Formats: sequence, structure tokens, C-alpha cells
Amino acid sequence: MSTLQFKDKSFTAEEIKDIAAQKKLLGLSFQNCPVTDEDILVLSGLPKLVNLSLENTSITDLSLEHLSRFPSLKYLFITGAELNGSGFKSFENNKKIDCIWACSTKLNDEGLRLLANIPKLGTVLIRDTEVTFEGLLSVAHNPRIKVGTGELFSPEQVAQFEQEQRDQAKSKKTFIPEEVEKAKTVLLSFFEAITEWEKYADESSSGPRPFAPDLKPKCEAIFNRYCTEKNRAGYRPTGVTFSGGPDYSYGTQQFTDVEQPSKNKILFYTKNHIDFQYRYILVKKENEWKVDECQWHSTGWKKYGL
Repeated sequence: MSTLQFKDKSFTAEEIKDIAAQKKLLGLSFQNCPVTDEDILVLSGLPKLVNLSLENTSITDLSLEHLSRFPSLKYLFITGAELNGSGFKSFENNKKIDCIWACSTKLNDEGLRLLANIPKLGTVLIRDTEVTFEGLLSVAHNPRIKVGTGELFSPEQVAQFEQEQRDQAKSKKTFIPEEVEKAKTVLLSFFEAITEWEKYADESSSGPRPFAPDLKPKCEAIFNRYCTEKNRAGYRPTGVTFSGGPDYSYGTQQFTDVEQPSKNKILFYTKNHIDFQYRYILVKKENEWKVDECQWHSTGWKKYGL
């Protein structure tokens, strides 16, 4: 058995020990169960547990100290608990945890700062907590972390925080407007060309018909015109993949920021309709701007492909 889920159940000490004996357990969920700090201590010996959900339990910040000892824990979902986040200090050397929820808790600004110091943490959800906007801004020095706030802050405040993250991460704060416009024109032309190609791909592959024989050559021609020459194994144009309409790959991209770390390199930051963040890297070669790479924000910036 790799996962266990419990709802509306109380446990004896022996039952908790029985769960702790399931050494191959990967996922564990308690919903509306009066699980205590002592119970979490007993469970902390689970060697392979990756995913733990604690919804409306009786844990406190003491449990966070115990939770930091789970050797394989990557995803921790806490909703409805009497904790302020002081226990997250125990995670300061934890290099496994990737995602933490601390919703409907008394998490405060200091607790959020402790979360932001966790080495590999990429995503935090702080819906319905006591974190202030000043507290949110205080962790903007960490460009790696994605903070989900629910309705705790307005969209404008979230945008301000994300902008502050980018500003603090920039090596240079200024750019050359004329070069930015030239590079942006190239990027938009690439977007338009790929969109037209995807429309053609969508139409030519509808129904039982195979891909049109000129689909890959058309894609390669677009990359030859607008992009740098490099190995793109696993991505277009080496692999023929496309998104469907009406938005296709780039239809919902909104530009949010620009950075020019050097005279021959410009980064355009965008966000799509579901708030995923991307950045497009353009480089100048032989006096022409070319699209070099796309990255998306997930525990820092990672290769995404064009």
C-alpha cells in the first residue's frame, strides 16, 4: 500500500504506530482528524513518505519540528491548524521539501520569512493567514519562491510583489529602449509565426489524417528565421508538438517586465492566463536579435522550450 487517507477519525496510540509501521508509504492524508504533535513525532520515522496532507488537525508549531525530520517529504499541505510558523525554523537545512501550504493558520510575517529561507522550497500557499503585505514584500529577495495568496492580497499587490522579486534579482536595472523594441519585435514576430504554424498543424492533422509532410519543415523554417542555431532535443523544431486554438502556445502571454543584463542579451518576462511566469531570452548575433530560449518559473527559472 503506497497511500493512506483518513477522514473524520480519531486514533489510538497503537493505531498511529500501525501507520508508522508502513515503511513503504508514499502519501498520507488526515482530514478532520485530531492528529496531535505526539502523533506526528511517531510518524516522522516514515522513510519514504513524499506527500503529507494535514487538514483540520490538532497540530501546533511543535509538529513542524517533527515534520522537518521526515527524510523524503517533498509536499506538505497544512490547512486549519493553531500554528504561527515559528516551527519552520527547523526546516532551514532541509533540502528535500519543495511545496508547503500553511492555509487557515496563524502564520505571521516572521513565519513567512522562515519559510522563504528553506533552501529548495519553490511553492508556498498562505491563504487565510495573518501575513501582512509588508511581510510578503520582505521575502521578495528570494527570486526562487512562488507565493500563492488566495484572496489575502489584491492582484495589484501580488503583481507588485512579483515585480519586486524580479527587480531584486536583476544584475542591471537599466536597458537600452531602442534595442528592447527591436528585440521585442523579433519575439512578437516569432509568436505570430508559430501561431500561424499551429493553426496549420491543427487543421492538417484533424481527424484520422497523419501530420502533413511539410509540417516539420515549416516549423524548422520559422526557427531558422527567428531563433539561434542550437540543439533543441525534446522541443520544437526537433519534435513536432503544437497547442490547439483558440490561444495556441502564445495567445495569452502578457509582457510584465524586461531586463538587459548585457548589450547583447535581453530577457522578456511574461505571464499567461493562469499566472504561470515565463521569460524569453534573446541574444544579439551579427547585429540581429534572435530568440534563444524560453524558461518558466518553478523553484527558480527552468528550461521550458519554445
